[in-house]
Amino acid sequence: MTLLKPGKVQEPPEEIVKTQIEILALQEVRWPGKGQINKKDYLFYYSGTKEKTGQVSTGFLLMNKMQKYIISYELNNERLCKLRIKGKYNNIILINAYAPTEDKTEEIKEQFYDDLQSVVDKVPKSDLTIIFCDVNQNLEKNLHTRK
Repeated sequence: MTLLKPGKVQEPPEEIVKTQIEILALQEVRWPGKGQINKKDYLFYYSGTKEKTGQVSTGFLLMNKMQKYIISYELNNERLCKLRIKGKYNNIILINAYAPTEDKTEEIKEQFYDDLQSVVDKVPKSDLTIIFCDVNQNLEKNLHTRK
């Protein structure tokens, strides 16, 4: 869901209130820069390009009741961000990834997978890891060819 148009940031919180979803990973936010928005009902972290391109960008939208469980949020780049949440037995790592489309160069695609692997490699072994990914291409093919 793109949030580029004015007022679009209100749509995801309205939808998650209806469905009782507490954490939402968003790709194609399309906002420049990085930051967070604190509202009455939710917290929104986002990470985009340095320039105002209206391209890519990822983020997490969390309902307020989840905020007390946040250990850390890491903005890796416009295609990768990571949220660490306190769990009952183990902490939980949520990685939000937005892969390059097929029309991008092999170099850009390889850099994305290298960056993703680097993020995964830094996760503590005791943490549960969940990756949310808009792959835009054959993820299985790319992961198998990298071994």
